[in-house]
Amino acid sequence: MKRGFSLIEVLFSITFLILVGVAMATLNNAASRLTATTELKQTALSLNEQSLSFVSLEKRTKSNFATVYASCISGNPTVSCYVNCPATTSQPCVLQTTKAPVTIGQDKLQFTPSVVIRPAGPNGRYLVNATVSWGTGIQKQLTLARIIE
Repeated sequence: MKRGFSLIEVLFSITFLILVGVAMATLNNAASRLTATTELKQTALSLNEQSLSFVSLEKRTKSNFATVYASCISGNPTVSCYVNCPATTSQPCVLQTTKAPVTIGQDKLQFTPSVVIRPAGPNGRYLVNATVSWGTGIQKQLTLARIIE
């Protein structure tokens, strides 16, 4: 009586091990991409919140908000201004009409926070849409909206 494995059993075992290895590598790659995408979206969400908070603070503290930021306030949704908050806390954030990309950490990826401010009825209410983009395309941007009074 012969003991051992036949050629077909050995080939089947090798094929099975290769398939399991490929499946594990694919799963690892998918998890890595999901983690990276989640990190990018969390960063964009934080920058959007920062932009909305800055515009809200400016509206509450400046009695001449509409005059100071007249170039940023429009009924046209294509008129954007950019929030520039320097990394150092000694310099204040500014709302400007020129792009102000932000680099966070060691990554070379640049985020561009922008806001669109539109009047939203009487009494100085505004609809503020904050958008952060980190590349081209709709999948590489995140938008939040808030009404400020």
